[in-house]
Amino acid sequence: MKCDNCEKAGLPILPVRYTVLPKKAPVKLPDGLSGHRVTDVALTEHRYGVRTLREGWVYLFYERGARGNRYWEAYRVTEDGRLWKQSLPLPREPHTDPACAKAGIAVPMDIIAIEQPHKCGKVYIAFSEHTWHQEVFEQYANDAFAALREHRMQAIEPASWINGGADPHGHAVEATERRIDDVVEYMPGFDPKQLELPAAPHPSKPAPPFSDATGAYKSEWLQKETTRYPLHIRQATPDSASAALVKLMHAVGETADGKHHRPMMLGLWDAVGVVHELNGFRNEPLAWLNQYASEERRLQVAALNDIETAHRVVRSKEEQELNTQEDMAKQAQEMTGLGRPGARAALAAQRVQALASASPSRVEQINAYYDDMNWMAVNQIPGSYQTRLYQLARSTNAVNPAAFANYTNPERDRIMADARAFAQAKPGSHDRALNEMTAYRWSVYEARLDRPAINLFSQHYRALQHDVYTLQETRSDDVGQWLLKAPLLLDTLEDYNSNDVTDSLAFEIVVSEALCGLANTPKGKNIVDALVNKWDPTQAESLIWRVIALNKISARIELRKMLETARAHKDSPLDKGFDTVAGAAAGAKTLIGYYKNLTQLALETDEKKITPIGNLLRRLEIDQFGMVVGDAIFAKFRVNQLGDFVGEKIIQTLLLQRAGVSYEDAMDLVRKQAEVENASRQETIQRLLKTRGLLRAPAPEGSAPATQALYDIWGKVKLNDDGVKQLRTQRIAVVAALLEAVNFAHLLAGAPDNDTRLKLVQSGASLCASVITIVMSPYYATIKESIRAQSWKFVGGTLGGAGSMISAWMDIEKAATAQGKGQGDLAGLYYVKFFGGFIVGSLMLIDSTSTAAPLLKKLAVRYGSEAVAAAVEAFTERAAVFAGLRAVGMIIGWEGTIGLLLLQALADWVTPDALEAWCSRCAFGTGRETLFRVTDHDVKRYIDCSQQDKDFIDAMARLS
Repeated sequence: MKCDNCEKAGLPILPVRYTVLPKKAPVKLPDGLSGHRVTDVALTEHRYGVRTLREGWVYLFYERGARGNRYWEAYRVTEDGRLWKQSLPLPREPHTDPACAKAGIAVPMDIIAIEQPHKCGKVYIAFSEHTWHQEVFEQYANDAFAALREHRMQAIEPASWINGGADPHGHAVEATERRIDDVVEYMPGFDPKQLELPAAPHPSKPAPPFSDATGAYKSEWLQKETTRYPLHIRQATPDSASAALVKLMHAVGETADGKHHRPMMLGLWDAVGVVHELNGFRNEPLAWLNQYASEERRLQVAALNDIETAHRVVRSKEEQELNTQEDMAKQAQEMTGLGRPGARAALAAQRVQALASASPSRVEQINAYYDDMNWMAVNQIPGSYQTRLYQLARSTNAVNPAAFANYTNPERDRIMADARAFAQAKPGSHDRALNEMTAYRWSVYEARLDRPAINLFSQHYRALQHDVYTLQETRSDDVGQWLLKAPLLLDTLEDYNSNDVTDSLAFEIVVSEALCGLANTPKGKNIVDALVNKWDPTQAESLIWRVIALNKISARIELRKMLETARAHKDSPLDKGFDTVAGAAAGAKTLIGYYKNLTQLALETDEKKITPIGNLLRRLEIDQFGMVVGDAIFAKFRVNQLGDFVGEKIIQTLLLQRAGVSYEDAMDLVRKQAEVENASRQETIQRLLKTRGLLRAPAPEGSAPATQALYDIWGKVKLNDDGVKQLRTQRIAVVAALLEAVNFAHLLAGAPDNDTRLKLVQSGASLCASVITIVMSPYYATIKESIRAQSWKFVGGTLGGAGSMISAWMDIEKAATAQGKGQGDLAGLYYVKFFGGFIVGSLMLIDSTSTAAPLLKKLAVRYGSEAVAAAVEAFTERAAVFAGLRAVGMIIGWEGTIGLLLLQALADWVTPDALEAWCSRCAFGTGRETLFRVTDHDVKRYIDCSQQDKDFIDAMARLS
């Protein structure tokens, strides 16, 4: 059986593709190949060369050929660059036979052949990675689109070629052994490792690491540029593959007279492959950084970042404390004589008055004194200096006419020298004080860190980050050249049919791959911005907006109008412009319909109904395109004001619907944003501003009466004992507590873990018990026999006991955890605290039961049987036997709790806090921890990054 792939005759053609290679690669274009429309795009960091074809298709259109006029041929190109002729229309599964390709060094599938070349007119050839839609074949064959065909496909004239003609465009040259040697895969002595990732020394062993434990990395690996298209080296034997291929081509081109047609090497355009390869080279350093930070050195990088974060948090806390101190000092200064408004005017008046009745001998002294005081007022010198100066002046003739001593004396000079030293030190004093406070506070944690190891690792890590940034920034130029200045790329993208959904998605993938990662450096961001600025989606160069319009002609027209509206109303406030947003969105019904259909396809769950398009959508998962360009798009419509504006909301509705949100939901969101979002942001900002001083500030102006009342009550509680007494008699405290209980239930429902729930229950029970005790204390003496009072006492005591019991249970858990970490000192203290908490809880329960005995009896008689009543009677009698314990319980309710708090404080003092413990155990920790603040002992350092992260988050929560 004859095989079209194995038995070829006619004009033999070796198709190769123009590609980009590292600047240092020892390659060049074969002699005679012009690279027209490819090499026209200048490169600075790479060079052009040729390689065998990558996976895709070769399409041939014959104006006239051996089989008639105006017909197509198609070859499937496999990953190894072999070509397999296909039937038309293209089959769903291309036919290949890999066994045929193993017949020798050079095989017929390395080339194509033009049958009976003497009968041929122009033959147009194109390489594409995309499977062309039938409409694309028809478009390129239509003479109405002849200009597009000329720009997308490369023409050869076989009849002219076999008679000695040359290609006027310089893409076709005679395939000689020397020229074939310039094709990368055929190049003698070419080391494929130059374009490949470092491999393991043996298949059974892992690849060598990029870095070591100190953070040092292999710089030469970082500089490498590896191809995204696998190399399949032909020159793999001592025999010359180039010579074998030329021999094969001569055989295929053999003529009846025993001669052969000149074999042709044809350089084919591959604009998509070029731009993808360039962006791959650009992003490769980032892949090494990711391997370093996310795999090989994940533990160290996480620890380094966490240590820096912890230092910033400590510094922030110290700055808050310093700001508080400075605020208090400022308030104190304002209370001094020279700090009040009008102080200088008052001094001037006093000077005039003093001079009016002064003898000539006192004038100089009086002026000196008031000059000094005026200087202190101008420079805001603290009151302590003012007091020293005033006390001195009172004993001199500057203030006291009866005094003999002069004001200008050595003591005055000392005081003023001190004041001037203070004034000179004021500039930068905040930063100096903050640095000193931070250094002191951080020293506890610094002692548990291996600073030399941190510095060494940080040096390597920062160097890696710098190198990655520099390489990406440098390589961005070549990517930008092809995205912004390569008409061939735009012509190639015409391969994607604008009427087919599958082609729309494939178009998005191709553009996304070209843009991936670009916006992470300034030059790359400028490229993305330049593409966003191409506002007319109907133009070929508007790649970003064509993707958003799904490359549909009708949708591109709608999107152009939508963008015109958005740009025209960029600065229009949303609260008055909702109708404009709605109108713009309504004008894009075709585009929105496409989005809706794609969403339905992607969400289909019935396997029988899932289409190939739906599968493609589901495989995409992450919106890579949106991640790259989303921020750049919104930045064009961003207005740096609190409110929302029409332009950005038009874009918001567009991108939401692209993401699968329905038109109705997207518009409802904008409508609600127009109503409330501005007010909500203002409220949020106000809350943030007020929260910092909440505990010491009065109620905000305009607060509701209830809010004002609560502020007033808590203010009185903080001020004096009378406030406490007043609070105890206010029923609002009980109401407030009950309202807090409702909020507490919501908190409990949202607790993320068991430990948080236990802490909430413990604090909630203790809070309720404390409120009940505070409120009911004034009444116990007068209505202690009242059932109502007994009810409150029973509930309060039970809640207090429950809080202590829960606390005791948590102490047991903490003791076990501490013991597991080797913190024996801390475990011992928690065991002691557990027994104390258990005793306190038990005694509080006994106290509450004894107090409420009459209540329990009445409840048992009213609702229970005689047996229940008897049991209650017996229980309360036995409880009464422990009258001494009851008395102890009444005392221990508060005093015992204070004792437990002291134990907790002792545990906190003798053992490291959570951050100190974390520092000891982190990747850069010393592995040593304090024992009773006397000596250190060894602890295990983290080997699991997730545990290190979890404990750090917990430490930050405790620190905050």
